[in-house]
Amino acid sequence: MINKAGVLISVLILCSTVALAKQIESKGEPVALSKPGEYYMGPKWSPLGDQVAVGGPNYTGLYLLDFPTGNVQQLSSDYSAGYGIAWSHDGARIASKISHFNKMHRSHTLVSFNVADGSMEPLASPRSRMGGIPVWTDDDAHIYLTFAEKFESFNTSDQDLAFRTPLLHYIKEGRFQNRIAGQTSPARETTQFSGQDHVYSYAISPDGSHVVYSTAGQNLWLAKVNGDNLLSLGRGSAPSWSPDGEWITFMLTFDDGHSITASDIYTINIDGNSRTNVSNTSDLHEMNPQWSPDGAWIVYETDGRGQVFVQQMGWR
Repeated sequence: MINKAGVLISVLILCSTVALAKQIESKGEPVALSKPGEYYMGPKWSPLGDQVAVGGPNYTGLYLLDFPTGNVQQLSSDYSAGYGIAWSHDGARIASKISHFNKMHRSHTLVSFNVADGSMEPLASPRSRMGGIPVWTDDDAHIYLTFAEKFESFNTSDQDLAFRTPLLHYIKEGRFQNRIAGQTSPARETTQFSGQDHVYSYAISPDGSHVVYSTAGQNLWLAKVNGDNLLSLGRGSAPSWSPDGEWITFMLTFDDGHSITASDIYTINIDGNSRTNVSNTSDLHEMNPQWSPDGAWIVYETDGRGQVFVQQMGWR
């Protein structure tokens, strides 16, 4: 005999759980963090959320925008200094690669900028070929390169510190890699998602357990870092995690083969539901979003205009 009362209670509990599930939404209009006429690219929140690091036009120069005032501080005027920048976890330094030109010859130097005084420290000798962008290890003692042809790490201090980070994630030759560094044995590298197109952008979840990444054609995927539980999130690229690891923001762009024709900022839950257009404009091309450390804001740039905006986020 079916217990109708029990079934009814179960249904009511399920409905209540769905109703109480958090749904994200934008709060108010976006706020300009930079002034009209100032051109910035690739915004990255500081670990404390009190500053946003950006590159100048074509990623030339490196600047800090105070949040929420928008006051500007220039750290560098070097070529490519604003491309692929990475904050140290303590917020004291920013890693970057700068470019030098000698007639027709171009070389690159991996450097670290001191945020407090603007001083620059080279971390490697200039070289003509240095692919990839920098990533700090959890203890900030080393930097390694992702999107490079081979794994390479650099010491970030004068002391010869041992490489203590046991597990690293990076892109090598377009493939997602897990690198396990043994204490007494050589490091072991494994490739994930090898049956897919090359990875163009990715982000590791705050707890380090998952990766969200985009492949050719703006296909967005979510999986555990070991390759399990692969889930398609639809079209999108340039993903960034919310601090609680429950949501992802990304951009969805369209082009005519030469230039961007449309671009908006979206959010989606990690279960693949609640896909929401956050910006939803026809006159602006919003790109490269990043969630603030407190989860209250999303910062992004605008293609062709170069102005940086922040959008407040909330729940309903």
